[in-house]
Amino acid sequence: MLDIECRLKAYRFVAYSAVTFSVVAVLSVCVTLPMVYNYVHNVRRTMRHEIEFCKGSAKDIWSEVNQLKHVSSSNRTARQAGYGDAGVGGGPSSNGGGAGKCDDCCLPGAAGPPGAPVSHLRLQVKTKS
Repeated sequence: MLDIECRLKAYRFVAYSAVTFSVVAVLSVCVTLPMVYNYVHNVRRTMRHEIEFCKGSAKDIWSEVNQLKHVSSSNRTARQAGYGDAGVGGGPSSNGGGAGKCDDCCLPGAAGPPGAPVSHLRLQVKTKS
């Protein structure tokens, strides 16, 4: 008789535990499912807005490219480089280093003004963020 009562208590504990676990699982699904749905809805809406913005930007870029195609090319004038016949031809590897013709244009100039202290630059970067 004692063995039957012990088994009955164990079965009741298992049954109550299973029912409790099931109720907790159903309640957690009832709480989390709307949260997940809301999150997915917001992500989809944001992605749609981003895609529309991207499409609009691409259309704007293409319209600007098409406008540039129709711009008259008669306004393309040659720039004056100011080198004259100094022999600047693309650096030391072209034509044997310029054959000594670049001595006048490759001299260093005067030093520029001193820059801002490094701590000042870091402060500016932090305040912009």
